[in-house]
Amino acid sequence: MTDRKRTTAIQVRVTEQEKRKLEHQAKRCGLSLSGYLRRVGTGKPVAVFPSQRFHTLYQRVNVLRDNLTTQPMEQTAAQLDELAGEILTAYTSEGVDNGNH
Repeated sequence: MTDRKRTTAIQVRVTEQEKRKLEHQAKRCGLSLSGYLRRVGTGKPVAVFPSQRFHTLYQRVNVLRDNLTTQPMEQTAAQLDELAGEILTAYTSEGVDNGNH
């Protein structure tokens, strides 16, 4: 799509807070602000990338899987309980911007 020519601008007035929120959402989707607004405005889907927190939790699940046969079941069960709690906390707080996203 390098042959497209965007020659028409649209000006929209927003508050500083609205602008920050739009920029934050665009960043979470891996898009520029213009790209984000174009997609949302034309009804195209936008996908939010999972936070680094979920990637780290995913890696921990893989480590547990790899260690299933080499560590005591009680230790694995305790680690799974802890991980399940962290995943639930991350899932329920994903919409909250605590500076870690």
